[in-house]
Amino acid sequence: MDNNSKKTVSIKDVAKRAGVSIASVSRVVNDNPKHVSKKTRALVQQAISELNYSPNRIGRALRAQTSDSLALIISNIQNSFYAAVAWELESKLNETGTAMLLFNSNEDPQLQDRFLEEIKSRRVGGIFMLCAVESEGLRETVKSFPTIFLNRPIPSIPDVSYIGIDDYAAARELATSMLANGQGRLAILHGPRSSETSSRRLKGVLDTCNDRGYQISEDDLFEAELSMESGYQGASELLGERNYKAVFCGNDQIAYGVFRRCRELGLAVPGDIRIYGFDDNPLNEWLAPWLNTVRVPHVAYAENAVQQMKKLTRGGDTRQLILPYDLVIRA
Repeated sequence: MDNNSKKTVSIKDVAKRAGVSIASVSRVVNDNPKHVSKKTRALVQQAISELNYSPNRIGRALRAQTSDSLALIISNIQNSFYAAVAWELESKLNETGTAMLLFNSNEDPQLQDRFLEEIKSRRVGGIFMLCAVESEGLRETVKSFPTIFLNRPIPSIPDVSYIGIDDYAAARELATSMLANGQGRLAILHGPRSSETSSRRLKGVLDTCNDRGYQISEDDLFEAELSMESGYQGASELLGERNYKAVFCGNDQIAYGVFRRCRELGLAVPGDIRIYGFDDNPLNEWLAPWLNTVRVPHVAYAENAVQQMKKLTRGGDTRQLILPYDLVIRA
């Protein structure tokens, strides 16, 4: 044996140097404060430093059946707001040395379930679901994996941590501002009714209109997918023949499609028609000075999601966090 080679330091060596049990060393290494006194922790940390001990992260992961990585399933990576949330989330996790696996489900429950199976095989420590869709695989996954729903709850899957805003209240506030301008006829391009978030936004707008005596007929409604293309299609069907003065859109992606169709029709925004959206993202300040919207706090989403996941992976309780929002009236 080469005398110059370095012997691998084991957890037993650390325990012997510190004069404590292997279990105590393990608790310190895994940052488990239970049953470890300050004196013992100090002895172990000193021994680790003296021996230059590096824990076997792979071995720890295999024993725990988890890894140090987390997963994010995002419903549509092309959505600028969702992308902003994902970017912030990954940034916050990087600060803690945690890797994030990213999957794009495209609002497809079967694809979502396929990704959930892949995530399980990788033994990730927890899962973030940014606008999840209801699926059998999701119902099974939340039973055994720390899971957090972001921006969209699933009513049929209770007792799962959720971070979002009060979409109903925000929609009512936006609609109140919209109607305060003395708008004429109002068009509504809402998101899928199957989405709890979209349906609450729609209800907030309709209830506000009803309270203020504004009549909304079925001809003024269009159920859009949460995309620019669908917003453009809806605007093509509703605008042109009818003299709308304002359009409420279920999210900003829909609003972008509406804006393009307005330009094609020669409608000045906001001169001829005002457009109202929902979510907001950093690009709007640069590219959409015509857009009135609700600013959902994507940075706070990420910060709270990381904190809550840390609690869940340590055995903490699930929580429902409703964060504040801002009304953004640009035009």
